[in-house]
Amino acid sequence: MQTQSPPGFTERRQAVRFPIAIPVELDEGAGITRDVSLSGVFFETTQWFAPGEPVRLTLVLERASPGDPIRLQCEGQVVRVGQSNAKVEVAVAITSHSFAQQQWS
Repeated sequence: MQTQSPPGFTERRQAVRFPIAIPVELDEGAGITRDVSLSGVFFETTQWFAPGEPVRLTLVLERASPGDPIRLQCEGQVVRVGQSNAKVEVAVAITSHSFAQQQWS
């Protein structure tokens, strides 16, 4: 499915997006990515966020190390929030990240 941009639309994406489903751990919940890029992530969750809100999330890279998933801990800022059925759709611009073998403490 290809989307069309309205007249006068300016593309603001900084990096190519990859459609991939990766589990997301949040401070108060969980989610699943719909796409990921070097500069951001778009995921679905049941937790509500507000645009501009700082967010901390962990991408659980299960396939990278079966039995002991690698966790990519990310901090960023919510740039867009939407709703689709019972899911909240959240776009986050990543400002920092680090790899860890454990969850946030």
